[in-house]
Amino acid sequence: MDLNFILESFGPIDPIFTVKSFVALFVIVDAFGVVPIFISLLEDYREVDKQAMIKMAVRVATIALIVLTLAGNFIFQLLGIDIYSFRIAGGIILLIISIEMLFGRKTRTGSSEEIEIEKEEIAITPMAIPLLTGPGAITTGIVLFDEAGTVLNKIILIINILLVFWISYVIFSKLNLVYKALGRTGTKVVTRIMGLMLSAISVQFIISGISEAVKSGIMG
Repeated sequence: MDLNFILESFGPIDPIFTVKSFVALFVIVDAFGVVPIFISLLEDYREVDKQAMIKMAVRVATIALIVLTLAGNFIFQLLGIDIYSFRIAGGIILLIISIEMLFGRKTRTGSSEEIEIEKEEIAITPMAIPLLTGPGAITTGIVLFDEAGTVLNKIILIINILLVFWISYVIFSKLNLVYKALGRTGTKVVTRIMGLMLSAISVQFIISGISEAVKSGIMG
């Protein structure tokens, strides 16, 4: 097969789209902004458990965002789900978690198997979804995929998703330095403050979702 034909079918690289997609994804994932919340969620775990949970969260978030970027519109249409519904649901989940952070999480007194299950659950929700791959990241991924146009730009978009989460993982892997600087008491203070901040974020998610629903006419 002619090499030129193959290259033409993939289309040209758009440097503006390459930069724009990376910046948009990095900003919306907001790894630096998530760091204090991760500190709060992981404060009671051993260092080895923290690193394992961070690794799992980043892995799940990466896979989820790639899948939803590629097939998000089709999946949502198939299930009859609008993005604002996802935003409201994510807001409710975060609100519940923020209340637990504000008033202190339940003490873990179960078996080691139950604790292992709990670690996986926390890594998946809320760490991976919706803190890393939330409604904003999913919407951004779907919109950028539609804007990409050429196959090559779509491949670059997927590469940018991988790059953003790799950088995020590097940032999260340094959490232990922040722990040492804060100490246990300082971490507990941060937990309460972040619980309050997270509750505000969750309410904003819900308000934005309701606002989008009203604009779409479904609640108007």
